[in-house]
Amino acid sequence: MDIAWWNQYGDEARRDFKGKMVSPLRNVQGVRYLKFPYFQNSGAGAISLANHLGAENIILLGYDGQKTNGKAHWHADHPRGMGNAGPVDKWVKQFRRVEREVKSNIINCSRETALEFKRLDLDEVIHGLRNS
Repeated sequence: MDIAWWNQYGDEARRDFKGKMVSPLRNVQGVRYLKFPYFQNSGAGAISLANHLGAENIILLGYDGQKTNGKAHWHADHPRGMGNAGPVDKWVKQFRRVEREVKSNIINCSRETALEFKRLDLDEVIHGLRNS
């Protein structure tokens, strides 16, 4: 969902990733264009994409919606010129909009989060899915 990301990591992704690659951006080489709302936020876009593809349940892991322990990502910051969670103060509002607009059941199993989705412990969710 970020052309700067594709410019930085696209060759590596096309070489190493074996799954289907889609993007709401047109003209990303080797990636299927798919129109879906992405809310200017990769996490929100991932939820929207799963909903668009028909997911009944979407389980969130690592959806902090905040800078946890001072870090913008679970990984090191992106190189200069790429986004590093700059608009974090807008994320909660973006995710509220996602929740209103998708049909999928969204469950947040993240350990630390500022997001207001339904919260459950991951073990509960896994146990519930196994028994259904």
